[in-house]
Amino acid sequence: MTLDLQLARDLIVTGVGTTRINAALPRFGGYVFFAENGTSPAELRPLTDALRAREEEMEAPPPVLAIDQEGGRVARLRDAVEPMPPMMALGAAENVELAQRAGEQIAFDLRRAGCTLNFAPVLDLALDPNNTVIGTRSFGDDPHRVMGLAAAVARGLRNGGILPCYKHFPGHGSSAVDSHDALPEIDGDDARLRGTDLVPFSTVAPEAIAMMTGHLRVPAFDSARPATLSPCIATQLLRDELGFRGALLSDDLEMRALGAVASPDVAVAALEAGVDLLLFAHDLDAATAAAEAIAESVERGALPLHRLQEAHRRVERLRLLGCAPLDLDAFPPHPMVGREIARSGVTLIRGIPHADALASIVVAFGRSDSTLHHEAPALVELTWDSDPPSDHIRKTMDEIEGSQRRPLILTHRAHLYPLQAHAVAEIISQYPDSLVVSTAEPFDLPLFPQARHLLACYGNDAASIGGLADVLFGGTMPAGRLPVSLPRD
Repeated sequence: MTLDLQLARDLIVTGVGTTRINAALPRFGGYVFFAENGTSPAELRPLTDALRAREEEMEAPPPVLAIDQEGGRVARLRDAVEPMPPMMALGAAENVELAQRAGEQIAFDLRRAGCTLNFAPVLDLALDPNNTVIGTRSFGDDPHRVMGLAAAVARGLRNGGILPCYKHFPGHGSSAVDSHDALPEIDGDDARLRGTDLVPFSTVAPEAIAMMTGHLRVPAFDSARPATLSPCIATQLLRDELGFRGALLSDDLEMRALGAVASPDVAVAALEAGVDLLLFAHDLDAATAAAEAIAESVERGALPLHRLQEAHRRVERLRLLGCAPLDLDAFPPHPMVGREIARSGVTLIRGIPHADALASIVVAFGRSDSTLHHEAPALVELTWDSDPPSDHIRKTMDEIEGSQRRPLILTHRAHLYPLQAHAVAEIISQYPDSLVVSTAEPFDLPLFPQARHLLACYGNDAASIGGLADVLFGGTMPAGRLPVSLPRD
């Protein structure tokens, strides 16, 4: 194997796909972990230990050991870790000290698993109500609030020994298109984007250790190429203008935004544009082919050797900055902080935010990681899909009537599901004292002006439902503020 080929492999982060490594696995600069590698620190730790040990045998620095552990629905470790709500709950709580504690607690859990870098926090703004790929992963729509809270989470991660990686530059919040499926286009002229989407990135860029590109076409900055493949965005804007000096990672190069298959040429183009560390989340063959294509491009002079060396220096710095793992039985710094965040973020729009579990029936829409019944067993709970057919609505009305209980309605993106919105309106019309809670982005709230009692929490995961239960049944007064602007009546 040539030196250039190993240098090229050192610029790649790839998924492993199993819980153990074998001798056939090439040595890459980093690895990214998913639930298939383990859902708890104890399950993942043998794999991260083995990957570290292999590099030690070669007298090389530890690899980048990366994971997506944002909170809410984007959390690869879910067992024996602190449940964390989506970051939009932190946006509603608007508490920098809580945000830092969240980062420290997440870092603790990741260090026990043996990870060194977290693909978080998200700097995208929640600007498009139809955007569910970002959605509650965002802290909100105010760029300065987002910047302050994200920087606090990142500071907490660093304090806990985990490297933060901000994403998705230059901002994914203004498009509803999911880059896993197609290439989003971010509308807006240069001035608008610099005053909104770009603000959090421009503020943190000079001190950021790592940042991830989004697969986004942004005509205001480059009319021809997506950000990951654009020297105008990845180098001229991010480094030359905004002063970023850290390692730039690509989002997953297997995503369909860049083509139907992960092409080795795309990896070369991303490196040429200014990306330092190339992510292939699942396809080892694609990662191996990309490294070979990079080495071949250098050998024939198409890709300058100094660009390969520059990227390698930045990636090696990330590897050297990674901290050693913690003991699996170490004591957590902030137990229950996830539920505290969720509780602090619950937002009262109007009415009375409390209910009697013995006299309530829950009607919950959408898939959920947890239920209010788990928090208050005296409840009766009905669960339906996001867009229930009319016969389900009739059945729900019959069950509410038969229960003789007050409805507690948990909506989930009803603004995107007309049948759900209709069902909720029907329940409210027959039971005017119903209590309605939006459990995702709060864009549902304007749909129900007739609701007397209206609240928002920002997820239906375990932490979010637990925090909501503390308000509904525990007497806590909600103190959250809406993290996004809603249409006025």
